[in-house]
Amino acid sequence: MPPILELDRSQGLYGVAAVSRHASTSGISPPKRNMDEKRPYSFHDFNRKEPCRYSHQVFLLAGKIFDALKHPVKEDNPYLRKKQEELDKNKMVQVPKLDFPDGKTKRLTFELSFATLKYQNLLEDLLDDCAIMSQFPEFREDFGLVMVILNDFQNRKFQQRTPLPGETLDPHITEIEQALYSVKTKLNASLARNRIKYNALSIESLLPAAVQEQSEVGSHLPVFVWVNLLKTSIQSVVEHFKEDGFHFRNFDSDEQIVGNQFWADVHCSNVLTFAAEKRQEISQHPLVECGHIVVQDKSSCLGPHSIKAVVSEGDDIAVANVTSGLTLAHVSSLTQETCGTIYGFGVQSDDHLAQVKETLKHLGANNVKLIMEEFSSVAPDDVRFRNVKAILVTAKCSKSGISNPVDFIVNEGEDMSILKNLSVGETDISRMGEMMANNGAALRHAMRLPRVQAVVYTTHSIVSRENDDVITRAIHAINTINQQNNNRKCQFRIIPPVIPIVEKDLESSPRTVRDRFLKFEKTPKMTGCFCAVVGREAEDKQEAAKDVLARARAMGILGGEEKMDVDDDNNKPNSKPRKKSPKRAKSSFVARKSGLSPQRKATVSLPNAHVTKQHQSHSPAVKVPKKSGVAFGSGVALKEKKRESVVSTSKSTQAATAKTKTMELHIVNHPKPFSKKK
Repeated sequence: MPPILELDRSQGLYGVAAVSRHASTSGISPPKRNMDEKRPYSFHDFNRKEPCRYSHQVFLLAGKIFDALKHPVKEDNPYLRKKQEELDKNKMVQVPKLDFPDGKTKRLTFELSFATLKYQNLLEDLLDDCAIMSQFPEFREDFGLVMVILNDFQNRKFQQRTPLPGETLDPHITEIEQALYSVKTKLNASLARNRIKYNALSIESLLPAAVQEQSEVGSHLPVFVWVNLLKTSIQSVVEHFKEDGFHFRNFDSDEQIVGNQFWADVHCSNVLTFAAEKRQEISQHPLVECGHIVVQDKSSCLGPHSIKAVVSEGDDIAVANVTSGLTLAHVSSLTQETCGTIYGFGVQSDDHLAQVKETLKHLGANNVKLIMEEFSSVAPDDVRFRNVKAILVTAKCSKSGISNPVDFIVNEGEDMSILKNLSVGETDISRMGEMMANNGAALRHAMRLPRVQAVVYTTHSIVSRENDDVITRAIHAINTINQQNNNRKCQFRIIPPVIPIVEKDLESSPRTVRDRFLKFEKTPKMTGCFCAVVGREAEDKQEAAKDVLARARAMGILGGEEKMDVDDDNNKPNSKPRKKSPKRAKSSFVARKSGLSPQRKATVSLPNAHVTKQHQSHSPAVKVPKKSGVAFGSGVALKEKKRESVVSTSKSTQAATAKTKTMELHIVNHPKPFSKKK
C-alpha cells in the first residue's frame, strides 16, 4: 500500500504532512478530537477553519505596545551586543497612551501584545528566513504591526483571516495580511525547520522553561472577586450566583476549584473564588457591571484586610499608591463603619484623576480624598493628615510573583511595561535598586507621621531584596533617628500577620509565615506576594488600650464579623449581616462587645501569631487560645469594681449603675513585640 499523508494537527502545525505506512488492515487512526462529538468524520475535520479573535483595531493597538516593549534585536557580534544591552538598560520605556473602547478590546490587546513578546525570537527568525522585509520594504516602518499580525497568522495555522461581524477594516493592515498570506508556504516550512532544529513537540516548547512554567501556572489560577459591602452583602452575592447555576461549597486547600464551584476565601472574609475557566464569564457578570463585586487578584486583597485589622473607630487611613483605585475602594468597603477619611496618594495626571474618581463613584466609595502629590513629598506634620493612624504602602516592584500578567494589568491598572520582562521569565535587575530605594523612602516617610501606629507594606514580588530587606532596613533607620533625637515615642517593630492563617497553610507551606512576615509562593492557586505589618503603641496608655480593643474587635475576638458558613446538607450559606448597635458609654465597651456580664473580668492577651482553624472564628464567650492573638503585642486587663447596691433589671437602673461603676485600665507588658527596653 502506498504511503498515506496525515496532517500533523495535534502539534499545532498545519499544512505539514507526516508520512506513515499502514501497519495493519484495521484502518487508519483518525485525528484527535473532542470525544463528546458523535458525528462521523468528514473532510472538513482536516480543513477546519481556525477562528479569528482579534480585529484590525486590536492589531493597531497591540502593534504600538509591541513597538514600545520589544526586546533588543539579536546581535551576533559580542562587542556590539554588549553595547546594545548597555544602551537598553539606560533607555526608559515610553509606553504610548492608548484609548480602549471597552474592556474586552483592552484584554485582547494586552493578550496579543504579550504573546508576541513571548515569541519575538521565533517570529523574527521566520521574517529573516523568508526575507519578508526585503520582499516588502514598504512595511519596514511598521515592524510592530507586522509582528503582531504574523503572530496571529501563525496561531491560526497560516489560514486566511475572516473579518469579524461588523468590523471596520483598515486598508494598510489588509495589505500586510495579503503579503504574509502570499508567502504562507515559506513561513510554514520555516516554522517546521525551527521545531525540528530544537526538537520541539509544540510551539510552546520553544519558549524558555521559566516562561512555560509561568504560562502553565497562570492558566490554572482561580478567579478572585471581592464583595463590595458598600452596595451589597456576601449572602446576597452568594445567593445570586447560586441562582445562576453555581455551586457553593466548603473551602478545600487540597483541591483545585473546577467547573461551577465557588467558595469563600479563608484569609479574606469578603473574597469569593471561582474556577479559572470561568474567567470571561465572571468578568462580564452583571454583578461586576453594577459594582457589587470586583474582579481583583487575592494578593491585592491582603493589604486592605490587614489595614482593616489595625484601625480603630474614627481613624484616618492613607494609601501611598492609588493605581487603578480598586484598592482604595476595597479599603473603604471594609472600613465603612469605623474609619474616617481615606487619603489616596500618587495620582499621576488629570486623566488618571478622572479615571480613579469614576472608579470610586461606580463602587460607592464616598469617603476617599485623592491627593495630587507623591506620598513621600508630603510634610509629616501636615495638618490635613494629623488623624492618620494607618498607612498602606503598595510597593512598585518587579512583579516577579505574577503568573498571569494580562489579567493583572487589566484588573489592577498597573504599568504595562512589566510585560517586557515577564515575557522572557526574567526580573528587571537594572530597575530593582531604584524601586527598592523608592519603597524604602515611602516606608520611612510613613513612619515619620506623628500619630501613625501601623504601616502595612505589600508587594507582588517573591524576591527577598524587595521584601524582607526593604522593611527591616526602613525600621532600623527610623528607630535609629528616633533614638538620636531622644524621642520618647515607642519604637516601630514588625508584628505578626493580622489576617487569619489556616493550619493547613502552615503544614503544607511553613514559609507562609516566616520571620513574622506573610509570604505566598507562586502556585496554581495563588499569586506570589508579600505582606508585612509594622506598628507601635500610642504614647497615651488609655488611647493604646482603646486601640488594642478596637483591633481585637476587628479581628473577631471581641465580636465576630460576617463569616461564611455552609451547611453541607442543603448548601445554604448561614451568614447574617452585622447589625449596627447604638452608641453607648465607653465604659461598657468590653462588656457589650464581648458578650460577658459586667461583673466578669475581661482579659485580652495579644501574643505573637494569629492562627485559626478553617471556618471557625472566636466566639465572644470562648476564651482566646494562646495561638490566636492578633495585632499588637500588649494586653489590656480590664477590672471593674462592684458596688454593694443591688442591680435592677430595668434599663433605667442599669444605666444608673453603669455611671456609678469605675473602670481601671492596667497595661500588661508582654516581652514582644512592643515592650519598651529599660
